[in-house]
Amino acid sequence: MMNLGDQLARQALASGRCATALAAPPGIVRLAITLPDGGIQNFERRAADSDDGWRATDFEAPGAGCHFDEPVTAEWGRGLNILTR
Repeated sequence: MMNLGDQLARQALASGRCATALAAPPGIVRLAITLPDGGIQNFERRAADSDDGWRATDFEAPGAGCHFDEPVTAEWGRGLNILTR
C-alpha cells in the first residue's frame, strides 16, 4: 500500500501540466507542480538529500488549500529530482 506522500507525488507526476522550481531558503529545494484542475502540489527536500528526502507539503487551489508534511519514498522522489534539474 502506498503512503500518502507517494500517492500525492504519483498523481502530480502523472497528471501535472507544469513543474516549477521555487525560491527557497538556503539548503532547501522546492518544487511546485500544477495539476489539470489548476491546483498546485508542492514538494520540498533539503539540498543535501537525494531521492528519498522529498516531502509532500502544501496543496494550493482556488478557494481552498491543505497542508501536508508527508514523506515521499525514493521510488517517487527520483521523478521529482528529474524535474528540478
